[in-house]
Amino acid sequence: MVSHTYVEPENRGKLRALAAGGPVTAVIPDRWSQSSLGRSWRQDETQNDHGVTLVPAKWRGPARPTLGIMRVPPRSVAADAVVQIEEEPWTPTAYFAARRKLGAATVLFTWENVERSFPPPWSSMRQAVFGRIAGLIAGNIGAADVARGQGYRGLIAVIPQLGIELPANPARTEAPELRITFVGRLAREKGVDVLLRALGLVESPWRCTILGDGPERSALERVARDFGHDVRTRFLGPRPHAEVAAVWPETDLLVLPSRSSKQWREQLGHVLLEAMSHGVATVGSTCGAIPEVIGDAGLVFPEGDVEALASALQQLALDRTLVRRLGDAGRRRVAAEFTNDCIAARTRAFHDEVLGAR
Repeated sequence: MVSHTYVEPENRGKLRALAAGGPVTAVIPDRWSQSSLGRSWRQDETQNDHGVTLVPAKWRGPARPTLGIMRVPPRSVAADAVVQIEEEPWTPTAYFAARRKLGAATVLFTWENVERSFPPPWSSMRQAVFGRIAGLIAGNIGAADVARGQGYRGLIAVIPQLGIELPANPARTEAPELRITFVGRLAREKGVDVLLRALGLVESPWRCTILGDGPERSALERVARDFGHDVRTRFLGPRPHAEVAAVWPETDLLVLPSRSSKQWREQLGHVLLEAMSHGVATVGSTCGAIPEVIGDAGLVFPEGDVEALASALQQLALDRTLVRRLGDAGRRRVAAEFTNDCIAARTRAFHDEVLGAR
């Protein structure tokens, strides 16, 4: 695996599951930062994480895949191995990694589900990568369509990049009001203003918790005040993953009201999987991959439609049996399709298909 994603230990569940079936090496940047949470990582030596060998590679440039580059260090690779590059095809890291003549099959992972035009050299790098890989894994159906539209004609599978660990016995609490949570960046494309406006139309008792930060926070706090429900709406700011997990026992419903833009659509909505794994009901918009994740285990409304979201919230506030039924259905859906073991098994099966086609 070649990706900056795995500098974060919490993202390595799929790798650990893959390692149960054979050796796994992850090449990661020797340094990385996540400014939104004020976190940074540095690793100078090879380490082992539950059977996954972590090899640091020199990162040059800013901590942004578009502009920085990670050079894959020289290593001997078995002929029956697969090198999976989990960076977008137009990034320098993907380009130089795909060019390495390692004697192994190369697979690319992409999230990109918006058709975008790039000037040189990014457009040339993308086409060069497509010409060198033996298979492509798309994180959602839209990403597969985009890759086909950009000229990729090889083997392709739709598999999310990251899975999730299913809690054994998630704690649940009860409350008289519908407890609604949003987790994510407070930016226009996340549609939190749609949620706040919809809440203004809900007649039944409710309480809303918003975790996250971003450029729209002040404006969203004003919206809550203008609608007169700032007392029932808590803005708690950004939280590390471990602290987010503590919210689920006191949440009845997660809402992900994302809206599309010319440059972005929801690529997965991993927070949906986290909520569903804890038995929390979900409501999401039609933006990007959200309907793929929710399936029939939650409610989906047209993105940007305040009245439709308000109707869904009112329905759930009045029918707590439905809330519990959707929570149970979401947990079953995660167990069947989105655990780390499931994602690893599907990834391994695609690798076998790629190797069989050589």
